[in-house]
Amino acid sequence: MKAFYDAGKLACAALDAVVGPRVFLAGFPLAGSHYGQGQQFLLDHAAGHGNWFLFTSDGSLSLTDLGILLRSQRVGEAWLTRPLFVVAPGK
Repeated sequence: MKAFYDAGKLACAALDAVVGPRVFLAGFPLAGSHYGQGQQFLLDHAAGHGNWFLFTSDGSLSLTDLGILLRSQRVGEAWLTRPLFVVAPGK
């Protein structure tokens, strides 16, 4: 896991697809899952819970109100989920 700071405060925690740590949203493993399945899970979760989402310019999916950005990480021939947890500015 990598932590990023802005003005001395935690701004983002980026997890690794392989070493984690393992984190779950509604029982779905956000780190290390198949990337397409991870994106579909977040879209379904957003639809069912009224979450705001957006796609970044690189195609990553974010649930903005939860502060979750789902990136991809190549592991061998597979693309796995690598979540980032972003702290809202001013929090």
